Amino acid sequence: MRSITFLVLLALMISCSQKKSESASDHSLVETRMAKWLKDGEYFRIGSELERSAHVLPKAKLKFYQAFVEGAFNHRAIAISLADSLLKGTDPMLTDSARVELLLLLRDNYFKSFQYREAAATGRTIVTNYKSILGDRLHDIENDLIIHDGLKDVAAQVVTVKEVNLKWKPNKLGLIEIPIKTRGETLAIIFDTRAHLSTVTESFARKLHLRILDTSFEESSGITGIKFQARLGVADTLFLGDVMIQNAIFQVLPDEQLHFPSLNFTLDGILGFPVITQLKEVHIFQNGDFVISPTTEPGKFKNLAFDRSTTAMSVVNDADTLTFHFDTGATGTEFYGNYFNQFKEKTMSNGKLEIVESGGVGGTIKTEVYILPVVNLRIGETKIELKDIAVRTKPSFKGQKYNGNIGQDVIKQFDEMVLNFEDMYVSFR
Repeated sequence: MRSITFLVLLALMISCSQKKSESASDHSLVETRMAKWLKDGEYFRIGSELERSAHVLPKAKLKFYQAFVEGAFNHRAIAISLADSLLKGTDPMLTDSARVELLLLLRDNYFKSFQYREAAATGRTIVTNYKSILGDRLHDIENDLIIHDGLKDVAAQVVTVKEVNLKWKPNKLGLIEIPIKTRGETLAIIFDTRAHLSTVTESFARKLHLRILDTSFEESSGITGIKFQARLGVADTLFLGDVMIQNAIFQVLPDEQLHFPSLNFTLDGILGFPVITQLKEVHIFQNGDFVISPTTEPGKFKNLAFDRSTTAMSVVNDADTLTFHFDTGATGTEFYGNYFNQFKEKTMSNGKLEIVESGGVGGTIKTEVYILPVVNLRIGETKIELKDIAVRTKPSFKGQKYNGNIGQDVIKQFDEMVLNFEDMYVSFR
């Protein structure tokens, strides 16, 4: 009897030891995947993994990844609370590198919540305490600190959302142009989901009666790499129909930086991320209606996320679920070097090699691409066919994320597009 009892106990000990070993292995595998996805901005993958594997992660690591997912899906207050709680703790699992990522997340969500003073203080903490490990990110973080410091005395943006039906029209570049009112004057401005800040020329800033702040910082075109100086301006009050926008911030550029010489055209103003994401729900119809709604429709899926101050989208391409930028300020869809590297053989086999010229703020650049004759995508529940899609063979700039940029050629295929920033989805009808 004793020998049987001993064998049972031994079996139980071995089983427990195996479970502990398996748990540690599972934890390591899960964290390895999520660490890579976090670096790549793959918040959809991290969110799905947390739903499956939260039970194998230590408490601190679970909160760490949850903070980034909450921030990506527009739950700014929760992201701030989780990040702040971890940073005030002393868990040894949080390395200096992990603390930098949390501080950047905290800074980002303070900024998106219009708490500019707190964003500046957090940025200063990063630069003061962690400069030695920031590497080539230091320049951008210091540049952002100039912006946040310049805004520290500016009141928080407030958008009073009402049911409004505006009329939009395509501008000379084919982009969505909507009317914006200031002091009795109605002007036209581009609706651009990927602009991290609303942007205007110096001439347009005067028409909007912006208060120009005594702040100058470096800006650049991601496509061309051209760098130039920008300033900050504040609009005390603007209107989209009856939707009132108070304390909206703009980056102000020299007129020539938004000029397209080949078209003899200047893009005067761009309404960007900070205002657009406060509109709750927007319906854009191909008949020219542009409806802002304070009442949102519950989403059947979640396919939008915020990567800092740009918008990312989950897209199904054949059997693969990929992340793309979503850019209403782009005339067409293109695929990045990341897509080419992942599907190189298929792209070279099906595509035709060409040299194309691409434009952006600051200029144009020629680059090598493969043109795919047909690409089939699914966004949410909607199937989409695109033709003659350019696939870049190299990144447009160092550290470029995602597989491409979804533009106007997708939007124009449907009668209606719904952008929902409460449940974080885009749908086409």
